Order: sequence, then structure tokens, then C-alpha cells
Amino acid sequence: MSGVANIRNWGTAAILWLSAALVSRSARAGNAKLLVFVHVAVKQRAFQGQLQAALPGIEVTAVGRIADFERTLTQGTDAVLTLPVVIEAFKLPVVLRGYRAGNVEEAYSIVAVGSAPDPHEIRAVGALDILGREGTNKFVKDLLGHTCRVERVSKVEDLLPLLQMQRVEAVLLPVRLLSEIKATSKLDLVGTEIVKQVALPAIASVTATGTQVIAALEKLPTHVRKTLGVDSWR
Repeated sequence: MSGVANIRNWGTAAILWLSAALVSRSARAGNAKLLVFVHVAVKQRAFQGQLQAALPGIEVTAVGRIADFERTLTQGTDAVLTLPVVIEAFKLPVVLRGYRAGNVEEAYSIVAVGSAPDPHEIRAVGALDILGREGTNKFVKDLLGHTCRVERVSKVEDLLPLLQMQRVEAVLLPVRLLSEIKATSKLDLVGTEIVKQVALPAIASVTATGTQVIAALEKLPTHVRKTLGVDSWR
């Protein structure tokens, strides 16, 4: 009799466990979703973990490739955090823009080995891929003022090998990231700041639930905003 009781108790416990698991899964499925596509100086997984820890109750997906951004956006999200040029390309409404030191834009540098490069003389440049081949080529052309061959990479750390292997004459990146790559390389990296600047990351709403995500993003801790390159949202 006790064996039957034990089986019954085990069965009841299993049912309760399964019910709890289904409720938990349902709760996760109902979480507001945030899609992030911003190139940063930390590893993608660490970046996503940093954001997820700062945004409890929100399902965060951080990607480093434009193809992954487009696919995840198609699968469904409530808000996105990325560069305005990307937001505009996908015709999404910007709700909040990132600011740093009161500015909505940041400076970019063209960086070479040994001596400061002339942006007007560069014929082959490495750049972070933000919009695929055509979109990134146009982005680079708009910044440098002329057409050149563009080698695209999906991670900040992948810019250095382009210089090491002499596949490009210089690389293009935000000035704030220059110290990061200098710290990881023995190359004599020298940058020339270009005249045209680029808008800092912004937040766009995709669904009505996006307002919940945006409210949470406004309260991001200082260290997470620093990783993103912003200090406030407006």
C-alpha cells in the first residue's frame, strides 16, 4: 500500500513540477522583447548578459551581425536598440536618442599603423558591418567623402587583423573605441579624426509593448550605458 502511495505522491509531484515549468515557460514567452545591435568592445555574450542582468523581466537578444538583426526582427520583438542609421533603414520610429556629454553624435577616426592617415587618400578601409555590403559601403563613403574598397567585419576585435595582415590601409571606428583596441595590440596605431560624426545608439519601438522596454532602458545603470557609449537618453 505504501508503494502505491509513493507512486501516487511521485506522480503528483511530477505533475506539479511540470505545471510550474509550463507556467514559467509561458511567463518567459510573455516577456517584452528587446533586440540590440550595437558594436561594443566586450564579447557579445558578455554584453548580452550585462544587458539581461540590468533588464529583469525583459527578454534581451544582442546580435553582432546585420543578418541576425534582420532575422530576429522578422521573428518578432517589441523594441530595438541600435544606430539610428540602422533604425532608419528598417523604417522604425525612433523614440529615444542616446547622448554623451550633451551630444547626440560621436566622432569617428580612421586608424592606421605608424603614421596618421589622410582620410582623403585611403583606398582600402576596414569597417564594422552595420548594413550589409551596399549599406556599409555607403556609410563609409558618406563619412570619408569618397568611394573606397571596404572590408567588413562583425566584431571590433576583428578590425586589428585587417591591419596586421595588411588587407587594408586603415580601419574606421568610433574614437571612443580606439583606446580599447590599442590596449590589445602591439601595433603603433595612429588615428585621424574625421570631420563628419555619427549619431549615437537610439531606441525604436516596434510594438505597443515597446513602451515597457523603453521605460526600463531609461533606467539602465551607468556602467551599461558606458558600454553602449551613451550617458543619457532624450
